[in-house]
Amino acid sequence: MAFKCLFWLLFANFLLQGRVLINAKLPAIIVFGDSSVDSGNNNAISTVLKCNFAPYGRDFNGSKPTGRFSNGRIATDFISEAFGIKPIIPAYLDPHYNITEFATGVSFASAGTGYDHATSDVMVSEYILLDMGKARTDSYMLNFSLIWILDSILSTETANFKKPLRRYSFTSDSFLIFLALQSVIPLWKELTYYEEYQRDLINYLGKVKANNVIAEALYLISIGTNDFLENYFMFSRRSSEYTVVEYQNFLLGVAKSFVTELYKLGARKISLTGLPPMGCLPLERATNILSGSVCVEEYNNVAKDFNEKLKGLVEQLNKELPGIHLILSDTYGILSDIIEKPYSFGFENAEMACCGTGMFEMGYMCNKINPFTCSDADKYVFWDAFHPTERTNSFVADYVVKHSLTEFL
Repeated sequence: MAFKCLFWLLFANFLLQGRVLINAKLPAIIVFGDSSVDSGNNNAISTVLKCNFAPYGRDFNGSKPTGRFSNGRIATDFISEAFGIKPIIPAYLDPHYNITEFATGVSFASAGTGYDHATSDVMVSEYILLDMGKARTDSYMLNFSLIWILDSILSTETANFKKPLRRYSFTSDSFLIFLALQSVIPLWKELTYYEEYQRDLINYLGKVKANNVIAEALYLISIGTNDFLENYFMFSRRSSEYTVVEYQNFLLGVAKSFVTELYKLGARKISLTGLPPMGCLPLERATNILSGSVCVEEYNNVAKDFNEKLKGLVEQLNKELPGIHLILSDTYGILSDIIEKPYSFGFENAEMACCGTGMFEMGYMCNKINPFTCSDADKYVFWDAFHPTERTNSFVADYVVKHSLTEFL
């Protein structure tokens, strides 16, 4: 009898701790945010911030580049699968899908966007000088130096740029000038697409069933890193208007308005994702070369402080909005653990990314002709200089499901 009791206790614990959750009562998962959760919306807009080409997606089903900034699936795909809904969440602007698939889950996210509307409108004229002839095959021995980002091609307001960033020079007389123009879907537009989706859902399911999906669906919001790394700490516009603390509060105001608008549209189960240890992204380590390419703790501290403010916002809105169930999914801790102790999670490299040299490539610079891309992404925490590998995404999703999203079972 004692053995049977022990068996059932262990079995029950296994079910609670297992990756796949059963009997979930969520009809759909709706996603808003940036490249961390963009499953391909940027493919459909005019921007260089896209990745619908190899080697992106090489470990996705069918080795298909979908527009996900990873070698395979992203965290929201794993979360959807864990709740027993479907293995991937399609992008709203992907022409291969329609309301039939969107009814159980859809992503409105756009790579490069942020809480701050100005973040989605950032235009970067970035000179990247690349050796086209005599690049050394040992990526660890490449010669890197920093220059100021130049804006003179698109604007005379060169004073808007304040962060010395990303010149990667090689021993050669042959160079390529890379011009990056970023213009992506702002957060308010994601909400506009969602309103359009609601109308389509009502036409597809009928008003009663559609309203039930809207009320019972889980809404995942993952956004904010670009506001700091690709806006505040790069350009002088926002940093001349706000201190870091003031800018954090400004973003919190936007987050509050967004959640409130989502609530007015019928959403009740909402998860806000906190910022990651953004100072440990390979791209930021590479620009911190004079300090030994360690994590930029200034950025990590900003992320931790902002996450605490988000926690306070969650508590506030749960009191102010009747019937809302708003939570904070804090991924900072699990990502920090993986980065600090990669071998404990089966990784071999947490400092450099798999793609290219592992220091600065993402988007079009992470392409199939880059000779330095690793052969096994599962050994790396990061796929490109800004985004995790599929395996890292699975760990993060598993952690969020077990420690935050279980409230929605």
